[in-house]
Formats: sequence, C-alpha cells, structure tokens
Amino acid sequence: MNNVVETVQLANGTALGHSFVNLVMQAGPLAKLVLLILLLFSLGSWGIMLDKWMLFSRLQRSTNQFMKLFKQSRHLGELAEKLRTIKPNPLVRIFVAGYRQLERRVGDNADHPVFYPASEKRLELALDDAMIVELQALERRVSFLGTCGSVTPFIGLFGTVWGILSAFQGIGIAGSASIAAVAPGIAEALITTVFGLVAAIPAVMAHNYFLGRIRSFNILFERFRSSFLATLE
Repeated sequence: MNNVVETVQLANGTALGHSFVNLVMQAGPLAKLVLLILLLFSLGSWGIMLDKWMLFSRLQRSTNQFMKLFKQSRHLGELAEKLRTIKPNPLVRIFVAGYRQLERRVGDNADHPVFYPASEKRLELALDDAMIVELQALERRVSFLGTCGSVTPFIGLFGTVWGILSAFQGIGIAGSASIAAVAPGIAEALITTVFGLVAAIPAVMAHNYFLGRIRSFNILFERFRSSFLATLE
C-alpha cells in the first residue's frame, strides 16, 4: 500500500484527521466539558507557578540583603535604621515584630545602646506569631497545585471511561467493531487522558518544589529568630 492513510472516515461521513485540534473539535459535548475543566485547572496552576516563582526569586534576593545588613550592624538600632534602604520582606517584618518588644537603655557609650526585652515571653510570642504569618503567606495558593495534581488525572480518567463507552455505543449502532465505529470514542478517551496528565504533572512537580522552598524559608526564619534572641544575651 503506497499511500499513507491520513484520515479515518467516520460513520456520519466526517473525517477524523491527525490534527490534535481536529480531535478536540470533533469530540462530544461531555468530552469538551472535561477538556475545558482541565484547561482551567492547567491555566490556574501555571499562573500560580509563575507568580510563586517570581515571588520566591525576589524574596531570596531581599532576604540575602537583609542577612548581610544584620551581620554588619553593630546593634539592633543601627539595623533598624538601615532597613529603610531595602524592600520589605518576611525577615524584615519578623525583625520589626521583635524590635517593637524591646526597650533601649543607653549606657556610658551612647553609640552602643543596650536592647533588652520588656518581657521575654512576649518577645518570643511576637517572633513566633510573625513567623507563622509569613509562612502562611508563602503557602497561600500552593495547596491548589497539590489539588490540581491530585484531581485532574481522575477528571481525565472520567473522560477516558466516557470515551470508551462511546466507542462501545458506536459498535452497537454500526453492528460491527470497525475503525469507523470506535474511532470517535477512542479519540475522546485519548485526548482527555492526555489533557489530564498534562495538567497534573507540572502541578505536582511545582507543588513539591515550592514546598521545598517554603521549608528552606522556615529554616531561615528559625535561624534568624535564634540569632535575634542571641543578640540580647
């Protein structure tokens, strides 16, 4: 057979081409609804991925700058003055929450004031509360990526099952298991499966990646908390 078959003639006289767009356009109403839902999940997850990637990149630069200032400052008051030169970030807000719980005592050397907590317990609570708020902000919408990675394969599987059922219906209507009878249902099953995987795999990978970044920031917050308290001893 010299000629390559490019299309499959359907029972209703239409042609099912190799074009992926044609497969989508020729799918049934329910299959199109499944594809639309998967598309919305995918667009939402990619929007969150882009937003979180840009956010973590900015925070990494600003927190590195803050830690450099923290190590270079002679006392907490000097650091508080330098904070005007950098953009607000989680560490800055945690520092401010703790700094507000301190009292300043100027000794013989006014250039080196002594800071001490009015209440150690209140200081620790202020730092812990600020850390929790910042971690919650970092985790915001990341759970959607996990949801997308868990749900979309099953939505695609629903479309797969429906496509197979449509294929069997085509066999019953045509009275034979010819390719023309089963092609529409099999096409619906395949494209919904593919869409489900395309939506799920990036979302799962991004979810795990961002959880790792959040854990890294949590460790950084804990280290800064310990360093902050150590400067008061």
